Amino acid sequence: MSYWQIVIKQWPLGLGYVLLVGFLGGIFGLYDVSWNILIDIVRYTWFIVVAVILLRASYQKHQIQQLNQLRIQKSMPRQNFNNPVLQAYSQTLHEVQQEYLNSQQHLEQQQLEQQNYLLTWSHEMKTPLMALMSLADSQTLIPSAQVQQQIVLIQNKIDLLLNYERLADFNHDLNFEWVQLQALVTPIIQKYAIFFANKHLRLQNFIGEIKLLTDAKWLTVVLEQIIFNAIKYSQPQQQITIKVLKNQLLIQDEGIGIASSDLPRVFEPGFTGHNGREQQIATGMGLYIAHQICQHLEIQLTIASQKGRGTTVKLTFPHNHVR
Repeated sequence: MSYWQIVIKQWPLGLGYVLLVGFLGGIFGLYDVSWNILIDIVRYTWFIVVAVILLRASYQKHQIQQLNQLRIQKSMPRQNFNNPVLQAYSQTLHEVQQEYLNSQQHLEQQQLEQQNYLLTWSHEMKTPLMALMSLADSQTLIPSAQVQQQIVLIQNKIDLLLNYERLADFNHDLNFEWVQLQALVTPIIQKYAIFFANKHLRLQNFIGEIKLLTDAKWLTVVLEQIIFNAIKYSQPQQQITIKVLKNQLLIQDEGIGIASSDLPRVFEPGFTGHNGREQQIATGMGLYIAHQICQHLEIQLTIASQKGRGTTVKLTFPHNHVR
């Protein structure tokens, strides 16, 4: 906007001056005051009004230039304007920009985490596929149990990826209802029965007739991850115990356990810890996803473990969500 365009926009001041002169003229005419006085008033004040208009336009032009410079620099630091309206605009724009930058940083972080997870996931998918290829190369007839085990591993990793993607739209996919806990656990045990058989693991199930007010689909995702971890990190001939104590569900194994230095970080995205690095069978996303789901379902997820002495995963439900 040019300087003279800004000057033209000062027309309310000029109009106010003209109306004031007209008002004085009416007063002078009403009381029969000499018109020379009015002429003198106009003669000695018009240039003051013009000067005020020009100075005001110059000041506004300068402030517009400041704002344009900030726009060119794509930066909106908090500015100090004498004009309270401009000051308010500057403050608001600064806050909006900060919110935008924060959201962009959050989005970039999410995209980076997603990219890293996809890279890890694609690498982990190769393990069961290579196992199947190795079986096919070395044997004419492959035992169905071995094929089934690798297929279940592939399915587990695909489900993990899909659930990770669905977390972004979690709140639109919730359906709380009363469900039998045993009805959720039994299909999971059946799904991983081949692993129980291959490792000769013993299962102790003390769930009973417990009902939970929860989202069955998402709680199943959590239970699958925890039970699969218990199987994965258990040694042959060991025992896995699932039991309920009041409003808590405990899943215990006698497996290799988690190092005390790793425990505080097990819910971090992509963290595999000592066990994951040693065995190379973890993406580091399973417990992260389970923890995120539990937060939305109002479930407290905690883990206690000792290296070489097993792990206990505890799900604590609100008292009014348990029957």
